[in-house]
Amino acid sequence: GSFLYVRIQAGVHMDKSYKRRFQKFSESLSDPELINYARQNGKNTFSRKRKMPLKDMLLCCLSKKGLTTAFELRNYFKEKGDLSMQLSIQGYLQQRKRLNPEIFPYLNRNYLMDFYHSDEPKLWNGYLLVAIDGSKAEVPNSRENRETFGNSGNQHSETGQVRALVSGMYDILNHFYLDIEIEHISASENELAKRNLKHLRAMGTRQPVLAVFDRGYPSLEFIDFLETEGIHYLMRLSSNDYKVERKQMQSADDKVILKHSSARLQKIRKKHPERYEHMKKKGKTTVRISRSTLPSGNELSLMTNLPDRVASEELAGLYYQRWEIEKKYHTLKNKMKFESVTGKSSVYVHQDFWAQVLVYNMIQDIRNSADEEAMASGQKKGNKYPMHTNENIAIGLFKEAMLKLLLEQEDKKRVQKLNELQAEMERYVVPKRERPSKERRKNISNKYKNNQKNSF
Repeated sequence: GSFLYVRIQAGVHMDKSYKRRFQKFSESLSDPELINYARQNGKNTFSRKRKMPLKDMLLCCLSKKGLTTAFELRNYFKEKGDLSMQLSIQGYLQQRKRLNPEIFPYLNRNYLMDFYHSDEPKLWNGYLLVAIDGSKAEVPNSRENRETFGNSGNQHSETGQVRALVSGMYDILNHFYLDIEIEHISASENELAKRNLKHLRAMGTRQPVLAVFDRGYPSLEFIDFLETEGIHYLMRLSSNDYKVERKQMQSADDKVILKHSSARLQKIRKKHPERYEHMKKKGKTTVRISRSTLPSGNELSLMTNLPDRVASEELAGLYYQRWEIEKKYHTLKNKMKFESVTGKSSVYVHQDFWAQVLVYNMIQDIRNSADEEAMASGQKKGNKYPMHTNENIAIGLFKEAMLKLLLEQEDKKRVQKLNELQAEMERYVVPKRERPSKERRKNISNKYKNNQKNSF
């Protein structure tokens, strides 16, 4: 709801600090140290004499538009002004196989650190507000991928489609993907969420964290993990989570004691022997549960360790902010061709997924500035709704300009190009409307939608 925004402390604005981040990022691509991150298990790949040095390799991954590899390479060298470049597709793919996918999360962390170590981040009540959620992503159907990620088989096919489980951690107010974990389809979402949060720690963010989860996360062991790590949480409960304890609640918003009974501890002992002893000693976990009724008549039960001064109506508003991460999965998959992977090897899945997350964050960094301008000028014009830039068009504009931005040698010229790009994004604005209903609607639609065409 709108009351949520009142309590967001706006970040202090530097003069378009994303330009500084772009400059740092461009420089880091030529950093000789980068080779150490790029090598898979210590092979001495990416030595100087390659036909396609590391920087070209990374830029080619980042500037991907979901075309055939031959076209991606051609377009890359054309943009670079180097069409004579003779590198076979096989040669390129061989080199890509040697590229350690970890280089992309590393570049992403370095890119975002600059932002999170400043006083720019918008916070909710002093918390960094993150949503963590899993999603299935399509990967190329090859034997290697079937072994790495597994099938999501159905009754119609023996083999089924190959899907990876992606667990994303998204900063709701600053619109950045902080981390993604890519795993076998049957991996535990809770375990991936732990990895997401550990990577947030590695970034060294100073702000306390409030993580929002959907149903499916509230295991006792996971809550204990969050409390041990000092993370505040808000999660939705399914109708049969902690039924007995919920029956004993005195009011719609009450403290509830979850006993570490021997039945519960046995389960934990099997799956998490390392946490078993600690939880046995602890004996119980106290949580706060808040219940309210949705417009549809269904109950919304939320569990949290936020203090009582955060009113229960506010908790419901906060929980609905989680919707942002669902929208962003849609953006990655449908607007950024996230699932269009270069080749059939699993290493390409990790490289391409991460490369597009990094590109998404760079686009969003410019959009954050453009959106502020759009909002301010919309207010001046007295628009009914707050205005923001059209995401699809912003992605297309960035993909078109990206290589020129990152290959630009002179800082002044790069800044000028970024100014032009931001100004162009600001020309395509749309009103930001709240979701009318809080319930999900299933939507059966055509493959080519008239209102959702690709921007590149």
